[in-house]
Order: sequence, then structure tokens, then C-alpha cells
Amino acid sequence: MRKLKILHTEAATHMGGQEIYIYRHMLAMRERGHDMSLLCQPHAQLGQRARDAGFPVFTMKMGGFRRLLAGAVAARTLMREQRFDVVNTTSRRDTLIAAAGARLAGVPLIVRSRHLMSPINSLLSYTWLPHRILTVSEYVRNYMATRGIAPERVGIAPPTVSLPEERWGYPTDMEARCLAQRQRVRQEWGVADGDVVVGCVAILRPAKGHADLLAAMTPLFVRYPNLHLVLAGDGDVVMQELKAQAQASGVAGRVHFLGYRKDVADLLFGFDIFALATHKEASGTAFLEAAASGLPIVATDVGGVPEMVLPGRNALLFPLGNLPELTSALDTLAADSQRRKAMGYEGWKWIRSESRFSPDGQAALIENYYAQWLRELGHEVG
Repeated sequence: MRKLKILHTEAATHMGGQEIYIYRHMLAMRERGHDMSLLCQPHAQLGQRARDAGFPVFTMKMGGFRRLLAGAVAARTLMREQRFDVVNTTSRRDTLIAAAGARLAGVPLIVRSRHLMSPINSLLSYTWLPHRILTVSEYVRNYMATRGIAPERVGIAPPTVSLPEERWGYPTDMEARCLAQRQRVRQEWGVADGDVVVGCVAILRPAKGHADLLAAMTPLFVRYPNLHLVLAGDGDVVMQELKAQAQASGVAGRVHFLGYRKDVADLLFGFDIFALATHKEASGTAFLEAAASGLPIVATDVGGVPEMVLPGRNALLFPLGNLPELTSALDTLAADSQRRKAMGYEGWKWIRSESRFSPDGQAALIENYYAQWLRELGHEVG
């Protein structure tokens, strides 16, 4: 297909799974020859990362009725000047601004992406404003159908994973490189090589279930003197709550808070088990990262999580709110290093066999959606 000029928009200022999804997609689409740009808020972490990677970045403040109206007018001007073929919006705020501006400017294809599992409150941002919708799992598409959004208007493109061997330039001795990475991060944490580390990578929000994970692990700290919990992710309010919870439970010395880290994919090699007790999840990039690093996974059986793992093979899933089952799953893996290794290897093989989780595979999938939808709307793509 011909080269497309594509604008991605995002209102969030932090760098979470949704923003990582956008960034990786922009890189992969650029590799396929498309012209990629970003519209975001000033000081957004995604904006800085996109600039560092050489993408054109446009900024405007989003939020509030006045900014909504002014933003839509400014977006229309931007769309007319830049003559984008596709505008792909993400959050409600940037959709109301950018999709409205794109409609006014006559952009050929407006796509709304949905990466989250929160309730849909504004059908306007899914119906009249965008022509089509992209989401990350079958679960989310089914949910949208219950809200009256026609499934035939919705495409599915799951998150992608960055394989460690790709990041490291395909070292000749991958096993030695993984071991060296494990030793490096464990030395940073003050954790011995023989200790068992349960790790979690997620922004610190109540819905991510960090408090549940810590509560479920508390009895295991007594059973396993060499057990540790490592939490990577930012969120000061929840972090302080978790520190207080750990202190009150007498396990503060066994819980390590890393805060926001850009190198989280490499930190995974210091873990023995990846655990995320999330309360809701549209998909879960972190599960793919854990599989790519050869980690067994413990996760809540909610949302699109079962689509991001191999239940029973590389992951043990437990029902939402069932802390005894969460404790049991963690106990099973903490006690059995051979099972950890076997489950981790299952995920390692699987993630490398699924092209849909690779950046180029996802880009090809979305490129096909763009071409199909442009044709359906009467535009040439050859």
C-alpha cells in the first residue's frame, strides 16, 4: 500500500502500558515506511520519548470545556496543514478534541483505539466521532458490543513485546547474558542469587491490586525466609500506602520499591515469578514482557488477561478477590524451582512463535485494518 501520513493522539502524561503500546506501534509503522506524528499534552512522558526517537510531536493542553472547544479548532487547523491520511486517537479527552478536529478537516480515516477496561461513559467518542475502532483483546470488543458498538467496526491488535535478544543485539551466549543481567539487578536490590523474588511491573494504582498481592504474600514471608517482593512502577500515593501496609505486617525489609524505571524489561531477569493481581485489564503488556523473559506468571483471571498468557502452562490464574488462591498459586511456584523453570520456558517459546505480538506483526495487522477501512470509506490505498 502507499505511504500513509498518520497522527497518533494521547491525553495522558504518564508512561504506562497504553503509552508503550503507542510508542512501539509508531516505531514499527515508521519501519514500514509510514510518516508518523504524535499529538499529546505538554510535558507528557510519551511526547519526550517520541521526540527522542525523531518523531514530529505537536502539543496542546487537554481537559475542560474551554480547552475542548479551543483544542478542536486548533486540531482542525493542524489537520488541514498537515493533511493526515489517518488520525488515531486513544483517550476520551484527546478523542473529543482530535477526532472532532479531524472530522471538521475532512481527514479520510479517524480511528479510536481502546486499550483500557474502564467503563465506557461517552459513546460519542466511539460512535459518531471515529470511523472505526481498534482494541487490544476479544474481551474488550465483546464488552463494546454490549454498549451498542457494532463488532464489525472494531479491529483487534494485541500489545507487542520487545524481545531481550533483539534489544541486546542477539548475543552469541544468550544464557550468559541473561545470567549477567540477573546478577546485576539483584545486586542493586541487595537480593542473594538463591533468594526467590516475586516481581510486579505496573503503575501504582489501586486497580492494579498491589495491596492484594502484598496481603497474599505476607504469610509466605514467614514460610520462606528467602522470599522477596519487588515492585516497579510510579505512583506516590499508593506507594506510601503499600509501605505502610508492609510496615504494619512486619515485612518491610522484604519489599523493595523501585519506582518508575525505563529499564523494566531488563529488570525482569532478576525475578523468579511475575505476579499481577490486577482488578481489571484490557490486555496486559507486562504479561508478554514476563513471558519473553522466561518467567512463570501469576495473575487475576479478569478481562483480556487469559488472552495474553497460556493458562495452566505459563501462568496460574486465580479469581478476582480470592486471596487464598493467590497465596496458593504463589506458594506453589515459590516451593518448586523446576516448575518455575518449565512454565517460564513454555512462555519463552510461545511468545516467540506468535507474530501478532511482535512490533512488525502488529504493525502489519493494523496497516491492513487501515487499508481495509480506507477502502470501505471510498479512499484509494494502492
